[in-house]
Amino acid sequence: MASQSKLASGDLVAFVLGSPLLLSGATLLVVISVIRFLLTRPKKLDLPVVGANGKDQRQDLVEGTLKYPESPYIIPTAPALVILPISVIDEVRNLPENKASFMKDIRRSFSSRHTGVGNETGPELIQAVKIDLTRHIASTLDDLQDEIRYGFDKELGPCEDWTPIPLYHKITRIVALLSGRVFVGRPLSREEEWIQATVAYTFFCMEAKNAINAYPEYLRGIVAPFIKEVKSLKHFKKRGSDLMKPMLDAQGVKERNEKLLSGDNIDEQGTMISWIMKHSNENDRYDPLKLASNQMGLSMAAIHTTSMAITAAIYDLAANPEHIQPLRDEIQQVIDEDGQDVDGDGFMKLKKSSLPKLWKLDSFLKESQRFTPPGLPANVRVTTAPLTLSTGHTLPTGTRFGFSAWAIHNSPFTSQFAPVPATASTPTHIPAPPSTFDGFRYYKLREIPGNENKHQFVTTSPESLNFGHGNHACPGRFFASNEIKVVLIELLRSWEFRFKGDVGGKGGAGLRPENWFGDMTCTPNTMAEMEFRRRKLI
Repeated sequence: MASQSKLASGDLVAFVLGSPLLLSGATLLVVISVIRFLLTRPKKLDLPVVGANGKDQRQDLVEGTLKYPESPYIIPTAPALVILPISVIDEVRNLPENKASFMKDIRRSFSSRHTGVGNETGPELIQAVKIDLTRHIASTLDDLQDEIRYGFDKELGPCEDWTPIPLYHKITRIVALLSGRVFVGRPLSREEEWIQATVAYTFFCMEAKNAINAYPEYLRGIVAPFIKEVKSLKHFKKRGSDLMKPMLDAQGVKERNEKLLSGDNIDEQGTMISWIMKHSNENDRYDPLKLASNQMGLSMAAIHTTSMAITAAIYDLAANPEHIQPLRDEIQQVIDEDGQDVDGDGFMKLKKSSLPKLWKLDSFLKESQRFTPPGLPANVRVTTAPLTLSTGHTLPTGTRFGFSAWAIHNSPFTSQFAPVPATASTPTHIPAPPSTFDGFRYYKLREIPGNENKHQFVTTSPESLNFGHGNHACPGRFFASNEIKVVLIELLRSWEFRFKGDVGGKGGAGLRPENWFGDMTCTPNTMAEMEFRRRKLI
């Protein structure tokens, strides 16, 4: 992708050089960009550097954290990342944006001035997710369960016998259907063009980021309009807006808004839109483009991370098939205890009160996320004012910092891996070492009296950072957790699955597609196929 963009930019450069007027304008832009870069770059930090700017920096994080457990060090990414000791997390985890900014780092990473990623969402979206989506978690569970059977039937097909399936591709479409059901409602959520637009927008967010970041910063403003990935990104964003506009017009935006503000119930269609509208200022409340921009930004965040987590979990189930039957038994046990609800089509659904009882499933997801996290560091921010730490160090304005989540989640010195002495009611608990995949690791920890509400998938703490920690912990993690669990419950109850060629379904770590590491991120293999067939229940 990047090489094709550079080829196109070569033609652009030749054209510019042949036009004195354009050459003068381009030269001025370069000069301005260079001056801006020199003025805004952070000051050099007098801190130790660990590792090199490589593709896989897991070992660098482990080494640096062992060597400098109580002081900051630098991982030489581009730009550099200061890793802080976990002892100072309470000093920084709740800092406001005018001290340390999460969005500034997102906008830098995605070159938002040129791609628009990070600019499309406003505070109204964050409020809608934090307040309304979280408050309505129980009611959205019905929508997710209604949609999941349709999603599997549509995307996996009959599968009466073992059928090869491109896993990640199909999971993104299933997640798009589930998210869309809550975010925009039917019928739009099931329209093929909407599914394609939201999935493609998610894909091109990452492609545009990589393509434009292949150029020096001072050239990006010149080449951005000509990079095909950036153009594709903007196309799908505009297409999403076009698809939403008739729905908004048909429902009467102003009338729906007046009902919303008066507290009247809103129908299924456009649930998330109504919440966003409630938190929007009056000028934006009726703007289809603004609402669509929020929706596309929300879809990017929801589809990308959720699809990655589900893909990794399915790989881990196939690699560790000894977990499958206990998970199926747990689901059945909860159904036997609680019963089931029946929807309008006669399909059985878990009750809202049943999902929190699936401790083994929750534990499996947490362990899967430990091995395939969304990123190697956590709580990454950029200082927007000088930041003085209790370690005696001051981080200048413009410094990127974060915490070594990978090292923490794999450290044998954290409490989740420490033996728990026997009590009168429980035997000594000796957890498996960090290098061993134990899907029921956190289930066993929660069985210890006093731990019942700890070590959950969505829990954040200084020892559990994959969803962040503090005021920038992922606000959508409760919805994402339910969404992931609904997918895996349907998979476990109604489907069989295995790696291609694993005829006996014995699994093994050697068959699992390897994760991809780069730019301090971790991604499950998005190209691998697996084999699926419907379970033949007697």
